[in-house]
Amino acid sequence: MNILVDVGNTSIKWQFREGQAVVRTEVGDLNSLEAQLALRDDLSTATAAVSCVRDEAFARELQTLFTAAGCTSVHFVSSVAEFAGLKNAYSAPDTLGVDRWLALLATRARGHTTSLVIDAGTACTIDVMSQGSHVGGYILPGVCLARESLIANTDKIRFDDTVQASLMPGTTTAACVSSGAWLMTYGAVNEIIRRFPEAAVFLTGGSAKELIALGVEGEWVTDLVFEGLDFWLNGA
Repeated sequence: MNILVDVGNTSIKWQFREGQAVVRTEVGDLNSLEAQLALRDDLSTATAAVSCVRDEAFARELQTLFTAAGCTSVHFVSSVAEFAGLKNAYSAPDTLGVDRWLALLATRARGHTTSLVIDAGTACTIDVMSQGSHVGGYILPGVCLARESLIANTDKIRFDDTVQASLMPGTTTAACVSSGAWLMTYGAVNEIIRRFPEAAVFLTGGSAKELIALGVEGEWVTDLVFEGLDFWLNGA
């Protein structure tokens, strides 16, 4: 059994796989992951691969949890200069977020050599792979962060309304801010897609479905990091 773990800034996702078959996928915290591991009879032959964007202290806590559960083969993946023919654009390769690196590896595993990975979350990260090489990326505020920044840094922009995603001009302060935030992200994403017309486009993250509904053309995916971890395990 392979156990794939994606540790984000606010939550943890994990997936159990038998070969290529996905047995279970869940989202939670360390306690709920520990409970799931306890339900498995024997983890001595299991292998865990972890993508962790949190600090070393958290990684050590996770390592201890796996060891206590009987899983001693635990690998914390990091970004490197090259893997499976994919070259990292960063001059200090390990400073590229491991989740971004694994998402690119996932598109490589799908057979693409030219792709765009758009992760529209708290921050919107966009990474470009061209002819098998990572050529760089972009990081901009996500929609929610852009809205919150306006509220936090201006005196007269105040609202409590929840507004649906739209690119149309707003007729309330909440709608104006929301439309502006969506238009900023939508415009940036579409401009980058325009610059790389041959790229396969993948969208993930909390705002991905809304961007597609607004007209961004690409494939919505939820488990790119897991796919990248599985690819890493098979090629490591």
